[in-house]
Amino acid sequence: MTEVYLLLQDLITQTEDDSIDRLYQIHKSVSKRKLVFSVVSCLAAKRRHIARVKNYVENVIPQYTPDDFKNRFRMSRSTFDALVLSLSPQLAVGLKGGIMKVSIEKQLLIFIRYASCQQILTELADSFGVYLLPALVKWPSGMKVQETVDMFFQHKGFPGVLGAIDGSHIPIKTPKVDGEQYYNRKKFPSIILQAVCDKNLHFLDFYCGWPGSVHDSRVLKNSPLFTSASDNKERMFPGNTHLIGDAAYALSQWVMTPFKDFGNLSAEQKRYNYIHSSSRMCIDRAFGALKGRFRRLRYIDMKDMPEVVKFVLSCCTLHEVCLANFDDFDEYIEEGLNANEEINDFQDFLRRRPSAQHKRQSIVDMLG
Repeated sequence: MTEVYLLLQDLITQTEDDSIDRLYQIHKSVSKRKLVFSVVSCLAAKRRHIARVKNYVENVIPQYTPDDFKNRFRMSRSTFDALVLSLSPQLAVGLKGGIMKVSIEKQLLIFIRYASCQQILTELADSFGVYLLPALVKWPSGMKVQETVDMFFQHKGFPGVLGAIDGSHIPIKTPKVDGEQYYNRKKFPSIILQAVCDKNLHFLDFYCGWPGSVHDSRVLKNSPLFTSASDNKERMFPGNTHLIGDAAYALSQWVMTPFKDFGNLSAEQKRYNYIHSSSRMCIDRAFGALKGRFRRLRYIDMKDMPEVVKFVLSCCTLHEVCLANFDDFDEYIEEGLNANEEINDFQDFLRRRPSAQHKRQSIVDMLG
């Protein structure tokens, strides 16, 4: 990975599309063993035309105003400093040798800069991100369960909600293997990021990697969340709590969905649907904040699917670090909502159970 850091250390100070494309083509066409020589040659040629800013990270970035730093890296300086402290133990393990040792601060700045813009992506997702995911993205337990339920109830009055669930399509380059499986109903290739969030837009669960042609309901059925809920519902959803999801999901004891409107809904059922939809909007806003902060998620220029998944989860982790440090994200939501893709054909792959229908009707009666 040191070779890649050498490449990106130079790129982080440049914005010219031609030089970025040139370096990327070199990176694709040579083996890792030859990458350093190729990069050095390219940079030598580049220096004949443009004087590179030396010690950019050490000397230039510290002079950024708070607004300049946030505009470039999509998070505040204080949040970035907290991220460095959090990741230092994990990233230090990976810096045992190589041509040069890249500081942890520089590694993060490189990754965040590339995650925050839509330029050429290189091999960075291995470096960090997934280390912190289990520590930052936690399912509610103990007193946190009631706090989460209360937040949803205070918003529109929908009872027992532990989170809102949905899937979001991440546009990608067509993979070489089984590429047709990744084309969704809007005819572009994607992978699906399934997530659950609370009312404050904090993510509680992530699951990523299924091809874009797969229905949200099937993704859920094959996820660790579904396995955990099936094996121990009371631990995952204590006190008869549940998630709220759109009509792409099947109604169950722990996923409350809207009534499908074929023109014959009662006034009470329509009211239920309205409150359900209003309560569920937080997951759309959560995806919007994530994609607005890290615009790379609008199109990932990689073909290796494990690397794509690592990159997506790394962005999710960084986003949670920002939220945990109260980094403002309102400015990103609208931008991200415009980029968020909802592609559902509203089919149920799981059979509804009478107990789930009874539970939903009880909520209808309570809201009526």
